[in-house]
Parts: sequence; C-alpha cells; structure tokens
Amino acid sequence: MIVFLSSSARARYADDVIRMLALPRGGQLQFRYDGRWLADDVRNRVPCEQLADEYALVCFVAGSSDPIPYDLIPVRIARIIRAETVGTSYIFTLAAHAYVSEATAGALNTAISPLSRERLPSAAHAPNELYCFSVDLDLRSHQRLTFDAFEETAKQLSRHKSFATEESAFFAVRQISRISGRSWFGTWPRPSAVEQGAFRLRTGRRYECEVYCLRLFQHPADAVDVQPTHKELALVVEANDDSIQFASAKRSVVDSRYDVKRYVFAAEPEVMRRVSGFRLFLSAEGDGGNQVRQDITLQIMFGGSLFLASIRAIAIGIATAGPGMIAANAAGKLNSGTAVLMIALGALAGISAIFPSFRKP
Repeated sequence: MIVFLSSSARARYADDVIRMLALPRGGQLQFRYDGRWLADDVRNRVPCEQLADEYALVCFVAGSSDPIPYDLIPVRIARIIRAETVGTSYIFTLAAHAYVSEATAGALNTAISPLSRERLPSAAHAPNELYCFSVDLDLRSHQRLTFDAFEETAKQLSRHKSFATEESAFFAVRQISRISGRSWFGTWPRPSAVEQGAFRLRTGRRYECEVYCLRLFQHPADAVDVQPTHKELALVVEANDDSIQFASAKRSVVDSRYDVKRYVFAAEPEVMRRVSGFRLFLSAEGDGGNQVRQDITLQIMFGGSLFLASIRAIAIGIATAGPGMIAANAAGKLNSGTAVLMIALGALAGISAIFPSFRKP
C-alpha cells in the first residue's frame, strides 16, 4: 500500500484534503510530488505502469502550529489510476474509494518502517522528507462506506489550524440520481455509479446531485451568550459548458452545521455521446470579492439516443425524397429505379443532416 501525504505548507495542499473527502466513490484527483519527496521503491515503480490499481491511503500531516505537530491523520482510501513523470514532477491520478475507520491512524503508525519514519516531515525540515512511501498495511478492515466515517474524519481535521477557519467547510457528493417525479416510500432514487472517473447519464432526463455539507468551525465566543456574525460561505455549482442546464439555484449558502444541498440539472436530447461535467466549490466572502476554494470536478458522459437519431433521419429522408417522388409520379417518370435512387438520396440527406449537426464544440 502507498501512503500519500498532503500538508498545510500551502493553502492548495490543505484544499486537496477536502477535495479528496468531497469526491464521490470513483471520482479522480491528481497529486503532484517532486521526485525527492518519494521513497525509492515508489519512484522505481512508476515506469511501465507498475503502480496501476495499487491501493493508497491519503493522509494529512499537521503543521508546526497545530495542537499535535506532524501528526498523521488518515483521510481516505484511494486507488492509483495513473502514475507518470513530467519533468522532475511525479503526477499520480487517484480514484477516491472508501473512507477510513477510527483505528486506521494507529494501524498506520505501527506499519511505518523505522527507515521511513526517520524521513517523515518534522520540525527539522530535512531536505529529503518523505511525502509518498509504501507500508505493509491491509486496508480491507479499515474501509468504511458510510457518512459516519466521513463526519469523524472531518471532525479530526477541524481540530487543526488549516481547517478551523470561517472559509473552511467539508462536503461530500452523496449521489447523482434520476428524478422520477414521485416521492414516497418505495420510490427511493437510484444513484448512478462512477465508471472510470465519470458518471454515465442520459440526455433528455432530469437528475439531482445531492451534496452533504459540514461546517464545523466555531468562534471562541460561540459558547457564550453573544453570538458573532459568521462570514457567508456558499457551495456553488458551475457547468463545464452550456450543454448542462440547471433547474435549481446554483449557489447554496452553508448556513448550518449539517446540511444537504441539492442541484437539479439536465441536458438536452442528443443523438451523439457527449462528454461534459460540472464543478462544485466553496465560495467565501472576501475583501476583494468571493474567494473560490476546495473545488472538485464531476465528469459526466451523456449517452446519445440511436432511436432518436433514427427517427429524425427517417423524417428528414421522407421530407427530402417525398416531394421528388410525387413530382416524378405526376410527370409519369416514376419507376422502381428512380424510386430507389430518391430513397437512397433521402436517407443520405437524413444521416448527413443529423449527425454533423450534433458535433458541438
């Protein structure tokens, strides 16, 4: 198993921790490391796809200003989808998997070898610190698929300075499901699964994206009678292109400790498969405008409709060939050969009119 560490040295690094928690199971996120931060055994396995499908554990390493400096907090289990080198950088694409149990931190500390422990981030700030290394740890007993584990991890992280701010919140995509128009017992929505990093949906249908939000930050004065004014923090959704239309508000204020946000969207019927998606992010009030933080992208593959394409092509073919056949019949020149030729030309016109018109940029 490979361990990936993310720190609070930069705001973007801490944001990656919230992103990993926010992704649906199967959603993908990239981690980049300088070569010197990788253990030799990990670096040597990057060529020839030797790390493909390897299990990984993403952890947060606490900074020097945190209550327990350099403590390792397990965040989420993932699988390595791709590992490659670009210049001196090593880029890993991870697919989010299960959450972790409360016992994962103790098991991880026990499994770290003495050689790796000497190079873990510490107050010495050694130039050869490890942020990616391997351990002998079986993660099967630590996998948790419930949101109780998500909440527990968020609470552990919220005790640290990087996540104890008004601009911080935790969110997780609970599901994307088709809206049936009915709501009663026995009509539970069926969530769509992520396949190879993307949701597979159909055009012409309405879907709902449910996001579970936690805003755990508290002012020191929250425990007394005088309640401070909290800075407004909102969860916002934006489509990658104009093929996705939202029927709900795209901005929802995170105004409670626990909440579920829902975003309704649809794509117009199309005959060709289309790759699209949308972005979820937190937007906090700032002096210079809204600050965008902790964004994730949900990739969507909208399947086309061969039936719809056939109906439209036939209709265009009839509209094209019909008048010509009527005119030829009125002139007494319609025969089987002419009819076949006109039908063939009408079919060609129908196919040519349908498919190129759906190749949107």
